[in-house]
Amino acid sequence: MYKILEKREIAMRNTWYKIYAPHVAKKVQPGQFVIVRSFQNGERIPLTPVMWDREEGWIVLIVFTRGKTTMRMALELSEGDSLLNVAGPLGNPAPMEKFGKVLAIGAYTGIVEVYPIAKAWQEIGNDVTTLHVTFEPMVILQDYLENAVSRHIVEPVKLDPRFDFKVNMKYVTKRLVEKVRELLESENWDLVFMVGPPGDQKAVFEVVREFGIPMRVDLHPIMVDGTGMCGACRVRVGGEVKFACVDGPEFDAYQVDWDELIHRVGFYSKMERIALERYLEELKAKGVI
Repeated sequence: MYKILEKREIAMRNTWYKIYAPHVAKKVQPGQFVIVRSFQNGERIPLTPVMWDREEGWIVLIVFTRGKTTMRMALELSEGDSLLNVAGPLGNPAPMEKFGKVLAIGAYTGIVEVYPIAKAWQEIGNDVTTLHVTFEPMVILQDYLENAVSRHIVEPVKLDPRFDFKVNMKYVTKRLVEKVRELLESENWDLVFMVGPPGDQKAVFEVVREFGIPMRVDLHPIMVDGTGMCGACRVRVGGEVKFACVDGPEFDAYQVDWDELIHRVGFYSKMERIALERYLEELKAKGVI
């Protein structure tokens, strides 16, 4: 059992969990992830350790509420409770090299994964600029990043109450692409790195490709076991089938089959929506909401 040492909401739909997981804290490296199961017979979800303390044995996870499981975690778990399983660390660590001048981009909660990698790159001598583009109420880790890298840029986008979340996301994509183009036109870069929804990653890649700058991406296909056994997280990279959990999660953006990835990520969206709607109905019946 993995005790929740601290839990707090740090921004809209973003919850901070400090978890006692000594076996993970002892070995985790920037770029790796864990698989978490919070409830009996519950879904297993991949999450990124944002911070950790090897001696005290804890890790920090920041969880974005987007479906049934993450909503259950936000509503039903409290400090002092425990997660059932935290498996990891899994995946390959981010390469620790001296690239030079790096633009590390996080769209929405992608900045969660950017933080430990960008911090480590800065510490070994890279000149790192981080860019966070998200909705205004979802800005996170700003203070941490300002203290970790050469420059941290936040581009908050206002939520338009006339439209739903999905429609509003188009405004984030628009601002993201505009800001990346502005930075690429005004400065010279040795590497662009990005974490975020695959549609936004593809949109940014199309801009980066115009400038011929190397680009690396962390990919988030559907994932079940995180060990390469289920095959759910397969992606096509350089014309070959790869598994994000064991071959990634980081890949060369120029080699990714973006259209296939985007299609696969949305494959279970209908079922995910139904599961969330049923859970909300349960909450209403209990008078919770």
